[in-house]
Amino acid sequence: MNILCIDWALTNFHNLVELAHDGHRVYMMSDVNVPTAYYKSLGVEVVDWMPSHSEKDKFVKERGIDLVINQHPHVRYSVEGVKYVGLNELSAHLETRKLWCRRGVEAVGVKAPRILDDISIPCVVKTRKAVLNSELHCAWVVKDEEHLEWMKRNWGFDKTDYYVEEYIDGIEVNIEFVVSGGKWSISHCQQSSGEEDAKLAGKFQHHTKHIRYHELSDDNRYLCLDESEKILDWVATLGGSFQGQITGIIKDGEFYFIEINSRLGATNSTPIFVRGDEYLKSLDGDPDLLGDAIYNADVEKMVVHPLIPTAYYPFNLHEKYGVSIPCGLDIINDKYLIAHTYRNQGAGITIVDDHIPQEFKDELKRWHWYE
Repeated sequence: MNILCIDWALTNFHNLVELAHDGHRVYMMSDVNVPTAYYKSLGVEVVDWMPSHSEKDKFVKERGIDLVINQHPHVRYSVEGVKYVGLNELSAHLETRKLWCRRGVEAVGVKAPRILDDISIPCVVKTRKAVLNSELHCAWVVKDEEHLEWMKRNWGFDKTDYYVEEYIDGIEVNIEFVVSGGKWSISHCQQSSGEEDAKLAGKFQHHTKHIRYHELSDDNRYLCLDESEKILDWVATLGGSFQGQITGIIKDGEFYFIEINSRLGATNSTPIFVRGDEYLKSLDGDPDLLGDAIYNADVEKMVVHPLIPTAYYPFNLHEKYGVSIPCGLDIINDKYLIAHTYRNQGAGITIVDDHIPQEFKDELKRWHWYE
């Protein structure tokens, strides 16, 4: 098949590589500057972003596209006569309409942080809709006077477009999932730390500059699974075929809902542990096929940063130690480096596999790449 993937921030990587390995011709368009040479070396052809439906329609017709995979929560696109896999309007709203999503989650009995009357220290400020005045906004964390002044200077006191949640100082957890055919499957649970430092008010940075991943305790894993089941029973009724992520905070044995991303994380490096055709089958009504494959792999994640941003990445180590390759690289003058899109943001490279040997980590350090 000829497949077109509409990507958001490089959330699609191993799925496209596996589709190419299975003999499909795979095209990807993204709203970020994609490392074209790297994707091409893996069998995925990057095409320019096409903002209008007419441009997409022309491309689909000229290239004989058989399947559109749309994992971009801010883009609605389908074409008559071409198979479609991806988000629909409601499943996209899980990410793009934060307050609507929060209310849906609370309605199924899952706790969320208290909504406050005003911006104060500490708190979290969220737009009701992710896009405001034609700009995409993340949540902002307010932890000191500098952050507070920035929020008031830039957002004012009119809360028609945003709302304020209490800041809960607890354990951040992420639950990755697959939805298709009105069913769901959990693919991974993890504890993470550091992402809030990338969202301090007025000081946005790429999440991989700060984030670290940790294994959940058994009690917290069971709590995540129990609360996520309630959320996903509702999410699956909204329709769509997609992978996504629930974020929550655990404090004093209680789970608090933070947000849902109706796509996986930016520069997503998690292998799918199935063939490309099995991936398509999973998104066509069999979410357990993909979800169980990743969950049973019990993946390990690490984020590495170069000593200097332009340092060469020792790509050959992945073949040497049998470790899955990462997203977020590019090939420049036959050398592997962090893609230019993320280099100036202090971003790191996320490496994910069912096992990452210590020898692999040691060699990365010898090449001056550090956790």
